[in-house]
Amino acid sequence: MFATETAPVSPRIARLERAVEAGDPTALDAFWQEVASTGSPLMEPVDGDPSQTLVTFLWRDPGDTENVLVMFYSAPKQGDLGAFAMRRLGSTDLWYKTYLLPSDLRSTYLISVNDSMLPFDSYAEVVERLPQFRPDPLNPRDFSIFGNPHEFRVSVLELPKAPAQPWTIARRGVPKGKNHMQVMDSDVLGTQQHVTVHVPPGYRTDGPEYGLFLLFDGWSYLNFAATTTMMDNLLYTGRTEPYVLVLHSNLDQAARARELPCHPPFADYLAKELLPWVHEHFHVTSDPARTVVGGSCFGGLAAAYVALRMPDVFGNVISQSGSFWWPEKGTPDLADEWLIEQYLHSPRLPIRFSMEVGSLERAIVEYDQVETNRRLRDVLLAKGYEVDYSEYTGGHDMICWRGSLVNRFLAVAGKR
Repeated sequence: MFATETAPVSPRIARLERAVEAGDPTALDAFWQEVASTGSPLMEPVDGDPSQTLVTFLWRDPGDTENVLVMFYSAPKQGDLGAFAMRRLGSTDLWYKTYLLPSDLRSTYLISVNDSMLPFDSYAEVVERLPQFRPDPLNPRDFSIFGNPHEFRVSVLELPKAPAQPWTIARRGVPKGKNHMQVMDSDVLGTQQHVTVHVPPGYRTDGPEYGLFLLFDGWSYLNFAATTTMMDNLLYTGRTEPYVLVLHSNLDQAARARELPCHPPFADYLAKELLPWVHEHFHVTSDPARTVVGGSCFGGLAAAYVALRMPDVFGNVISQSGSFWWPEKGTPDLADEWLIEQYLHSPRLPIRFSMEVGSLERAIVEYDQVETNRRLRDVLLAKGYEVDYSEYTGGHDMICWRGSLVNRFLAVAGKR
């Protein structure tokens, strides 16, 4: 993933190796005590180049380790997984892998112990094998990617110059909005939908209508990305007008994978069920210029799709690492990068876009997210759309999106 002509060398590991080879009986114990105090992975500056940091991942062998892989959450392309394998230090219980990484990187990663070493043939296979991976037991910073603390967890990697994420932190004295949760049985889709509506502090049912922000994958944005806190902070500091935030979640991952990617019945569900319910129960605008739809991954794809279908409803699109490679290559009756083709061959619509993608997303199996996002950007710009576009140092990862969502939202909904 971070290929170099020669493997980078950690000065701390090199010192330990020399001490072990010299027969120092205390060196290894002292090293593990140091790790217990400071945590893993090791981070060391690069002389003369503050833009890069040496990062060394560690594993302590309980006695049955045959191999260890360190896997960034952005899955590797097909190929030899040996490139991700840790090396054992002599006959000790220490295994390690050193990378030279951008100092502004924020990411998540996993450890795979005694891996089969079979290369990934598809992204579906990556997802299937994820339960075999585990968070780094030497790193105290981890979180559940599904919001439930008892479900699948990943470890956090934040390098010294990773962008601050202050808008997701609750601030003393900032009034908080209120959440209203609703479970909806969709007649259009035949599935259950989960909706959380966040109204701003001081919300009223009379006076000017509120802006409307619809965000897909709402469970993650609510429970991990702290998007409601972001909205409260923005309003308090005067950066935006008051918005009602609608956080939509599909029933489960299978329903999400079916309903979000350019699914006409899902657009019908929004038009015939969800949005009428929102307008009936909340004092929100019908002006597309003050209506924002957004999401990440398939949610970003869905946002761009429903805006194309309903430009009279959605005048602003936020896409965080949108999966514009969809559908899978060779899908019958669907062109590669189908939605990009639709925008290419459709007249320009009154829609503004704010898009971003991570530099590590070139590593996703089968697809290059960076290139597909750039292609959509270029198509939109050539058609005359207003496009705010950004690339961050990181992967396909909510730990990045939670901090940068504020930039995407302000680009289309900030006070001007």
